[in-house]
Amino acid sequence: MQTILVLFGGCSTEHDVSLQSAHAVLQALDPSRFRALPVGITREGAWYWYPGPLEAIPQDRWLESPACVPCTLRLDRGNCALLLLDGTEQEIPFIAVFPVLHGKNGEDGTVQGLFELAGVPVIGCGALSSALCMDKVRAHQLAALAGAAVPSGAVVTRSHGPEALREAAWSIGYP
Repeated sequence: MQTILVLFGGCSTEHDVSLQSAHAVLQALDPSRFRALPVGITREGAWYWYPGPLEAIPQDRWLESPACVPCTLRLDRGNCALLLLDGTEQEIPFIAVFPVLHGKNGEDGTVQGLFELAGVPVIGCGALSSALCMDKVRAHQLAALAGAAVPSGAVVTRSHGPEALREAAWSIGYP
């Protein structure tokens, strides 16, 4: 049986969405083929191995479990292992990571880059494609350069006033 590290939570405004998604992923993993290694990341960025009941994850009660163990990734390239920080120095090997994280610090390429640097196979998009897809302007520009049809758009930053927003909306045909 192969072990898959499943990351959830994270330092993002989309923390709660990640909990829902991770619960679905963990329930869908075929237990005859894969052993899940759930690792929750708190809103503050602390990592915990969570061997408790899956039902606590979407309710954001997973961290209340006394079974939670602080952990970190073993970062030396080619050693796919979770290192428990409970004084035992126990390592739990795994074959790949499934980052079920949403938003900044999750699906923006940061976590994917960390795992790529450590030589850990990542399930899903890699660092570059994740970063590009989070930047909607550049994603649309690249898609257009490749010949794909993209919607009209305009970039308005916070430094622009309300009039610039109205002009940009009018220039692309909205409303």
